Amino acid sequence: MALTNYTEYLEKLGENCGSIFQMSNHNVRVSRLCCGWKNFTPAPTTPSASVILNKNSLEAITPIPTIGSGSLQLLGARLRSSGGGGAGIILMDLLVQNGGMDATSIATQTTNLPTTALTRYTNGEGVMGAIIIHSVIGTTATTFTVSYTNSAGVSGRTSTPTQIGAGSFREIMVLLPIPLKAGDTGIQSIESVTLAGTTGSAGNFGVCLYKPLAMLSMESTTAESLLDMVSTGGVIGQFAEINPDACLTIGIISSVNQQISGTIISNEV
Repeated sequence: MALTNYTEYLEKLGENCGSIFQMSNHNVRVSRLCCGWKNFTPAPTTPSASVILNKNSLEAITPIPTIGSGSLQLLGARLRSSGGGGAGIILMDLLVQNGGMDATSIATQTTNLPTTALTRYTNGEGVMGAIIIHSVIGTTATTFTVSYTNSAGVSGRTSTPTQIGAGSFREIMVLLPIPLKAGDTGIQSIESVTLAGTTGSAGNFGVCLYKPLAMLSMESTTAESLLDMVSTGGVIGQFAEINPDACLTIGIISSVNQQISGTIISNEV
């Protein structure tokens, strides 16, 4: 079924079917997109092999409601800051990730690749990719490119060169989005990563694939940010549909180094 009026929406919102997350420390890199799940409690392990993720993964905000014959949709959020700063949050379904790559190698790296076949959004439409920094890499800036298969099933597509290493492009938790080749609208799999030069320190990095669901604006720096899909603003992707097996999690861009916690409200409609 679908919501037909505001009263029905308020009834569903009032059931408070919340999925809760809590970051354990302040390792958010200011003004850089970071993967919030690395600081969830209990902390997920750093992947090596390509791993498919779902609602039971430690990277997931839990629990998400079990649904019957309807669909699960985003209805609202309550977000809190420990550091007195604003933040933008990308709510996503994290599909697959890996690790074990070397930031000193200029060879085409295929360690733990290609990424495991998608079990959600299987044609790759709307699926995005990013480099994840698992442990600190070097202070020398270079660029990376990724060879991937697009959502039309065309392999050998090469991403736009993008910086990795140095400054805020080298630290734990940082996500470096993979810009797709012109005309592409999603990724089915990633086959390899190539660095144009060494960053000076191997560290550990990998790739992930995710489906962006919504963007949430945490604008209050002194209290809880309360967001709904109708009256508050601060949301792009109102009533986003959430797969019932989703590894629902967050990427964060923050104005200060801070802990962020909150509740994502969803329900069957």
